Amino acid sequence: MRSSDEERETQAHSAGRLPIRFDVNSLDLKRSPARKVLDRVDLPVQAVRLILLALILWVWQSERIFDGVSLLGFEIFPEIPALFRGTPSGVWDYISKTWDDPVFWGDVKATSLEALLGFVYGSSGGLVVGLLLGRFRRLARIFAPFLIITNAAPKVAFAPILILWYGVDIGSKIALATIIVFFIVQIPVQAAVGGIDPDLDTVASSLGASQLQKFRLVVLPGILGPLFGALRLGSIYAILAAVFGEFIASKRGLGQRLITASNQFNFGAAFALILILAFLALLFNFVMGVLERRLLRWQDDGGKGSVISL
Repeated sequence: MRSSDEERETQAHSAGRLPIRFDVNSLDLKRSPARKVLDRVDLPVQAVRLILLALILWVWQSERIFDGVSLLGFEIFPEIPALFRGTPSGVWDYISKTWDDPVFWGDVKATSLEALLGFVYGSSGGLVVGLLLGRFRRLARIFAPFLIITNAAPKVAFAPILILWYGVDIGSKIALATIIVFFIVQIPVQAAVGGIDPDLDTVASSLGASQLQKFRLVVLPGILGPLFGALRLGSIYAILAAVFGEFIASKRGLGQRLITASNQFNFGAAFALILILAFLALLFNFVMGVLERRLLRWQDDGGKGSVISL
């Protein structure tokens, strides 16, 4: 027979007042700063990344991939003539030659400014319209046909018209980026606001919360996840819109440099400019990731896992 102490302990376990076993992992042990950095860097992942990068550069520099790749009789990658090939050495030559060129940095500034302003204007407008249409259903029904028709139209088709309206300077590229980013942000924000549990609004009203307090405590936490997902995507598409506008007509910009390099069969320069544009997109995405981690710090580990960073 068990003693009375054992019976009392068993009853306490069954009542949920005592933990069944001691878990060392539940302790909040302080880690050294160096250990925190190592955990954040994740050395095995970085090592695999470096190996993959070295392999890609080796295959690219050897130009073997340009000889064509076939699998089971299907041509996956065609044979590229020598005139149309670009190598990492050509990329490096172009970057090293233009690094101290003030005209090059002026083009970088122009494209970055077009993308940044288009992103700010488009995301701000999309956020405001999404909040209004998600909050007021009748207003959403009024404007729904107009927004659907505008969103269904291919946005890049507006580029020639915008260039005629705003000219070949940065205004037309900003306008194109604004239109594209607007719908990328507006649609998920409107859906997120409309999907908020109405009981939360009722409870907040019963507790005497003002409209501003309900927005801050109910609406804003409910839309931050979808909003930052849209902002990440919008930051990339803002750069794409700016570059596409520069392809058509532009006085300056990386897109104008890229189309010129391609027309001159300078594919080392073309690949270098593509990599620079990719770096700009990663920089935009990194900034969005930092803001997301700070503003969504209240989420659990599962929510934080959706934040992608390098």
